[in-house]
Amino acid sequence: MEHDHAGTLLYRIRELTNDYTAPEDACTTFKVSLAELKEFEEDMHKHVHLKNNLLFPLSEKIFKQQTSLN
Repeated sequence: MEHDHAGTLLYRIRELTNDYTAPEDACTTFKVSLAELKEFEEDMHKHVHLKNNLLFPLSEKIFKQQTSLN
């Protein structure tokens, strides 16, 4: 649920920033901030992918193995 909420927030940020596109007259700080936000979103997607597709399934598998041994 928290991943969905974070995804919704990041989608809204992307929407508000016109897909992280700075106006032509934007200062360097603004451009860098948008680039950092875009990188943060990409990192968050990687994080969610790793947890949902690797970590959680692996931990479930280990848990099932441990409980079947007991």
